[in-house]
Amino acid sequence: MRRLKHNQRVDIHLDTDDHAVGCRVAAVEGSVATLKLVTEVPAEVLEKFTPGALGYLLFQHRGAMTALKGIATASPTEPTELAFVVIDGVQLPERRAAERYQVGALARVSLSTSAGDTEGIEATAANVSAGGVLIERPAGLADGPGYRLELTLEEGAAPIRCAATVVRATPTHIALKFTDIADVERIRLAGMIRHRALAA
Repeated sequence: MRRLKHNQRVDIHLDTDDHAVGCRVAAVEGSVATLKLVTEVPAEVLEKFTPGALGYLLFQHRGAMTALKGIATASPTEPTELAFVVIDGVQLPERRAAERYQVGALARVSLSTSAGDTEGIEATAANVSAGGVLIERPAGLADGPGYRLELTLEEGAAPIRCAATVVRATPTHIALKFTDIADVERIRLAGMIRHRALAA
């Protein structure tokens, strides 16, 4: 298992920038690492962390360089603090990387091959992570494996739209993994997960 330790030195490398942002680990909660800046960062780079930016968290683990893919977001209250939300399948200390959070979200699901079906079938999301969602199996939903998904996380907010594929199914629930999801949608998910993790 790949682990981050308290006060460990890490670097954030953004997909859109060659500048390395030096940090130290302040805390880890599920898939969210809270980081403190330790190097001077140009203002134009810091601006990219609001609302969030895709990148990699690099650190030494057992003598080898390790990279976690995720989204770095700025703290709304602490100017020297960032949160890094892991979105790949790598684990952080003692917890699953794709930490799932209970939500009262609404999902609309349709087969990815049914281009003419724009309505889809409504389902209740039992929990959501940066990588996928667990929905209660709705009546009448055809077998996948591929679906189009609209996930409404907050009342009045635009739904997150992406493709999804089945990773596990039971008579009562279906676990879907997000695929072909836009960067802006990943950032929205990361913001929600960070809020839930730090409020817990």
